[in-house]
Amino acid sequence: MLNLANLYAAPVIIGIGVNGGVSMVYRLHGNSRLNPVLILAIAIAALGVLAIAASSYAAGDKRAASDAVVTEAEKLIMQAGREDPVDTKKIHQAMDKLHEALRIDPRNDSAYVDLGFCYGVLRDGDSAIGMYRTATELNPSGSNFIELADVYLRVGDPEDGLLAANAGIIKDPRNARLYNAKGMALNDLQRFGEAEEAWEKALKLNPNLRVAQVNLDALNGGPSGRGSIVKHPQQPPASTTH
Repeated sequence: MLNLANLYAAPVIIGIGVNGGVSMVYRLHGNSRLNPVLILAIAIAALGVLAIAASSYAAGDKRAASDAVVTEAEKLIMQAGREDPVDTKKIHQAMDKLHEALRIDPRNDSAYVDLGFCYGVLRDGDSAIGMYRTATELNPSGSNFIELADVYLRVGDPEDGLLAANAGIIKDPRNARLYNAKGMALNDLQRFGEAEEAWEKALKLNPNLRVAQVNLDALNGGPSGRGSIVKHPQQPPASTTH
């Protein structure tokens, strides 16, 4: 390794760019020395790297702990769904768990998605929309936009449902379920030709997406060419990964 302290030479000044300016490494009486400002800058940069690394580890730990609580909440939601009628007491218990998960990690979009589902079960459409919208703001993934589009359709707002589906397609252009949601919104807006194109696109991306085939058949084979369009069945949350 090159040791500047052991170099002997005539006094030389070498310019080193730091933060857009120039600090100096200079040699005096045959010994190379670093400008104290440069030493300080190096130290600050090193501390910054360590702080970022420590922050990343801490964030990862928080998300893991938060996801563990979300998993507990989802078990309660599944249990509630097995009851007929749905056990709303367990739904509220799940919601308490989800709020606990958000206290651990306020940016856990999975918790917001599951809260949206819970509010939907409780028939609180406005709160459900708010939860799903927050999830897409934290994590604008295709799966989160599917949830948002679906809840808009469920509350009878196909305009915003279409906007959500299109936003999701921008993020995830090969997601067949987004095209199915787009088709449902267009159908509700009585834009039937565009709905047909959306469902055909969904089936091109995923020929096994049965709901899109059912909707396409209903559009072409129902009374007056338009049958009963099937919404995405509202399913309990399957996992914390989006």
